[in-house]
Amino acid sequence: MIFNGGSGSNGVFDHHFISWSMQDRRRNGALIGPIVIACLFTGCHARRLPDERDAALAADIRDFAASLSAKDEFSGVVLLARNGSPLVRSAFGMANRETGASNSPETPFMLSSVAKMFTAVTIGRLVERKQLSFESRLGSVLPEYPSADARDRVTVRHLLTMSSGIPDLFRVPRFWAEIGTIRSSIEMWKYFADSPLQFAPGTQWAYSNSNYLILGQIVERVTGREFHAVAEEEVFRPLHMSDTSYRVASARRPALGYTRIPAVATGLSGWTLAWSEPQPGSGFMPGNAMGGGYSTVDDLARFAEAVIDNRILKRETTGLMLTGAIDADYGGRDGLGFETRMTNGVRSAGHRGALAGSSTHVEFYPDLGYVLIVLGNTDSSGTEDIASHVRAWLSSSKAK
Repeated sequence: MIFNGGSGSNGVFDHHFISWSMQDRRRNGALIGPIVIACLFTGCHARRLPDERDAALAADIRDFAASLSAKDEFSGVVLLARNGSPLVRSAFGMANRETGASNSPETPFMLSSVAKMFTAVTIGRLVERKQLSFESRLGSVLPEYPSADARDRVTVRHLLTMSSGIPDLFRVPRFWAEIGTIRSSIEMWKYFADSPLQFAPGTQWAYSNSNYLILGQIVERVTGREFHAVAEEEVFRPLHMSDTSYRVASARRPALGYTRIPAVATGLSGWTLAWSEPQPGSGFMPGNAMGGGYSTVDDLARFAEAVIDNRILKRETTGLMLTGAIDADYGGRDGLGFETRMTNGVRSAGHRGALAGSSTHVEFYPDLGYVLIVLGNTDSSGTEDIASHVRAWLSSSKAK
């Protein structure tokens, strides 16, 4: 299976989830403390030390995540940091329920739609180099796109903000029936590209993985290279995200995903394996511009910090992408590839993702300096519960 995000017609896929947390770790018997871990994120810039409120928040989040794990409602890793300094970095549950292997803070997880942020930032960097514009019409970049209406009216901005009106291929039953036969992104056009727009571009919001599939093809057309190679060059390598990839690495095995959809007796507390374990070097690509791939909480922390600090995009571009442009169904407003919220006057941005056997959430608070990463290897509600718990805490008087 190579896709994620969005709600599929078979009920297996959903597009939401986010969060983060951290704790000290041991490598080769040596304790690496918060200052060293902070250096990994920020290059050892001077950072504010955690205060009593941060200590209370960290303890609260650890306890909350542990309680969910004890009820088998969360399995994964939580990382919470402030101004580059880790407050929580904790792992829960099992990466492999058959062998009993535990999750650890270093475990890679399937990202699902969280990886849409990589696509958005890649587009942003091409725009900054004037290889593309947010106002570029679809037809000016992909003139062969089947729908003349979409070619003439849909822009890159509409695609990024889920306001294009292009239908979601994940909601097309024939797509799921034939998914095993698909060998390229262009082959997916037949499931949605001839369909009428659902609404006038820019007037409404509707989650559609098709938008990001098209953005990936725009990247390929503009650069003349495969999308995953461009994303690696534009995002992963500059930020030293060595454990992030659209491929499966042999050095570090990812957590396997477990689902209760459909509910089948498995002898594993009701959980069943959501996908077969991909083999390194098999050519299996568990992700594309719509999402997917694998990463760790540390790598995603580097990414979030780089966005906040304007180290991956210019300040003006970052501000534009993190500004909510259109009302969305999660109670916030979609920016250019980032979900944004305002909760009791507290601003946050990031992205959620979920599919069978995966639930992920990345949320950062630019004005407060917090970054939350929650990566889960089940499709339980625990990941979203943790993210909501942190959001409520930070938007309350406790954090002010």
